[in-house]
Amino acid sequence: MSHETTRPELTAKERKERLRSLRDDRRLWLVPLVALVLDVLTTLYGIEHGLAELNPVVLSLVPSLGILWTLLLLKALVLAVGVTMWRLLPLRHRAAVPLGVAIPWGIAGLLNAQLILSTVFA
Repeated sequence: MSHETTRPELTAKERKERLRSLRDDRRLWLVPLVALVLDVLTTLYGIEHGLAELNPVVLSLVPSLGILWTLLLLKALVLAVGVTMWRLLPLRHRAAVPLGVAIPWGIAGLLNAQLILSTVFA
């Protein structure tokens, strides 16, 4: 006895649609990359101009790695987990991963920018 199920063969149209979906999902990774750059650059700029980092994980690593390497290491870890999950998930759920990574980084970058504008340039 077996729990295996046989998968029906995909039609040419279904294969083409699956490839298009995968290609579109790959493009979604540009969104978290833009959010990553926004977050890192605004964090570095804010710290250089007297603002303080509040993330306790970042604060614990900064003395040994420095702010730039700490941010890049943590972002790389999140991206590694995200890409791994993206590859493991079924196609229909993959789009959630890059968006789930991008949203917090984008919000952090925008909040950093708002704080910079209201304090450094005030």
